[in-house]
Amino acid sequence: GRMIADGLGRFCRSADDTPQPFHIPVDEKIRDDAADWLREQLVPSIGRLWAESVNPRGLKAIQPDVYLKVWAQSNPRINADFILFDEAQDSDGIMLSVLSRQRHAQKIYVGDPYQQIYEWRGAVNAMAQINALERPLTESFRFGPTFAGLASCVLALLGESTPIRGQPTIGSIMVEDPSVQPPVDAVLCRKNATAIWQFAAGIEMGHRPALRMNPSEIIAFADGADQLLNGRRTFRPTALSLFENWKEAQAFARSAVGRDLLPVVEIVDDRGTDYLRALARRQTPEGQADYVISTIHRAKGLEWKRVRIVNDFRFKMVDGRLTLDEDEMRLLYVALTRAQHVLDISDVRDELLRLFNVPKAARG
Repeated sequence: GRMIADGLGRFCRSADDTPQPFHIPVDEKIRDDAADWLREQLVPSIGRLWAESVNPRGLKAIQPDVYLKVWAQSNPRINADFILFDEAQDSDGIMLSVLSRQRHAQKIYVGDPYQQIYEWRGAVNAMAQINALERPLTESFRFGPTFAGLASCVLALLGESTPIRGQPTIGSIMVEDPSVQPPVDAVLCRKNATAIWQFAAGIEMGHRPALRMNPSEIIAFADGADQLLNGRRTFRPTALSLFENWKEAQAFARSAVGRDLLPVVEIVDDRGTDYLRALARRQTPEGQADYVISTIHRAKGLEWKRVRIVNDFRFKMVDGRLTLDEDEMRLLYVALTRAQHVLDISDVRDELLRLFNVPKAARG
């Protein structure tokens, strides 16, 4: 049911006229051939849900994505001479299709293709689809040359030849030694499970961290774990929805491909699900917190003076070299460009050196 609802959302955010198999998001833990079969089976259900959603006599509530799609299909005219479209790299196909029809207006798209990190929800890279004059903005006013050089190394791996320029008047310090542990304003993680673990660790150390996550998301992990512990399937959170029981979740979390889930599994095993629920009640407002813990997705567009990066990226070996998939590389780039003055990369330092192919003799 969740896959059908999510598939409808992706269809509504696309420029397509009818639901297609590729609109259906399938959990990455499912094999490709099984995922293809599943998408084919579920497409008719998305068509029926769409028909019910646009039926004036339909009995169920509709998603905001539905009325955006209905509005877009009405061929709307935006009464403006100039349209400035920000964050264009993460635009939905539906908005691009609407803007492409505004031929009366001058359109200006602003975005960074290397910060495209919402592909998983159907976003498309508008920057690659727009036929227009380009004016690169390569100078950052957030940080100094040190952070700019690090970010440029990641961009080079993504095929970008133009480096970022930092501000020589801004002092930027890179922390590479894990024994230093400077105070920070933000801790950035790739996955929700890692963020929850960091939140728990901060509280255990007597800190007052803020977690950029709805408490209900933590409670969903606790409820889902309880159901699996009792031998029943769970459907929330989706990270636990493919397991028949808790032993399956434990085994997967300790496998090479399942380590994203390991932090929460260890919390449940060591402290129990009630501990997770208690964590959900320990939130501190960001304005009163010692520091913020956030996933990289939720940190996009934000900045802090001092940032620590947690290493839960999906590094892998290909032909004897450490690498990252493109979407992971873009997440890394976003994470490394959130700090203004202090960037603690000690947790991910060794992987970065191998990623940039720095010889062992020069690593120091």
